[in-house]
Formats: sequence, C-alpha cells, structure tokens
Amino acid sequence: MYQCIQKLNPIDKALIFYYLEDFSGRDMAEQMGISEVNARVKLNRAKEKLKQLIQDSISKAKVKS
Repeated sequence: MYQCIQKLNPIDKALIFYYLEDFSGRDMAEQMGISEVNARVKLNRAKEKLKQLIQDSISKAKVKS
C-alpha cells in the first residue's frame, strides 16, 4: 500500500497520511491551510485514486504470476 501512496501527488499523499494518523477533517484542513470542506473533498478524491492504484497493482501482480 505504501508503494501506491508514494505514487500520489504531494497533497494527496499528505492527506492520506493524516487520514491514517486519525486526524479529523478540521485538523487536516488546518495543517493544509484549506477549508474543512475542501480537505474532506480532496481526501475522498485521494482515497479513490489510492484505491485505483491498489487495484491496478493487484491486477498487475496477478498477471505476472
């Protein structure tokens, strides 16, 4: 999973790490200097990107084996 996280852009990567550390939406927003709503939207988009990267990684691993 961490290899997939490293493929994200810096903002998405930061939000995912905040999420994994159980930061609240408000805390994420304060750290990023954005609104709480914006932080939550960006986090949801980052989670979707990460989900796709993980699925792609699994698919590639299956093809190789």
